[in-house]
Amino acid sequence: MKDLQRETAKLLLASSQGIAKVIPAASFEFWERKEFRELVNFTKLSRTEQDRMFNELEVSLLGLFDLHLTYIASIAQNEYRKVISILQKELVASFIALFSELGVEKKHINIWNVLIDMRFKEYWKHYKAALKEARGWKEFKGDDYMRVTWARIETITIDCLRHIRRGKVEKDDPLWKLLRKWFTMLDAITIGQFEKLVGENPEET
Repeated sequence: MKDLQRETAKLLLASSQGIAKVIPAASFEFWERKEFRELVNFTKLSRTEQDRMFNELEVSLLGLFDLHLTYIASIAQNEYRKVISILQKELVASFIALFSELGVEKKHINIWNVLIDMRFKEYWKHYKAALKEARGWKEFKGDDYMRVTWARIETITIDCLRHIRRGKVEKDDPLWKLLRKWFTMLDAITIGQFEKLVGENPEET
């Protein structure tokens, strides 16, 4: 059993490093999309504002993965829960390590650590509220997996949109739909592999 746990830990650790590299790559691809740039009037923005939006995409995607791992920990068998908790921390560490590899100054890395901590607290607060709100919805009756998935994606989509728009979000903003589609796709194809290791029946969150 111990050998199996060690091998699983190695596999998950390697996966966390791979996912950390996906975050800037996927965010850059989205940031460069013509549709995204049209919706934010990209060419009229300062370089600082353009970069800020890219940063929000990255931290939002990192937050999405963190919430997904929180969910996976809730359904994992006992022997895997500790491993997954370590994996969550390692994912953030692996993401931050990318900046060090690029030669980013320590002071800027410290700012990133503060931003991640601040955003994660915000995401978690809104995620719990979304879960509670959807608990009685008939659409999710008897399907906690879909309720948790909806709450995770909805939380990150709305928070990301709000930060990109600097709080000035209008009803039926088309950027919401574009962001939600992007987060939904990445949530499914990047983290889904972990669920195969721990089962598929969520516990009540």
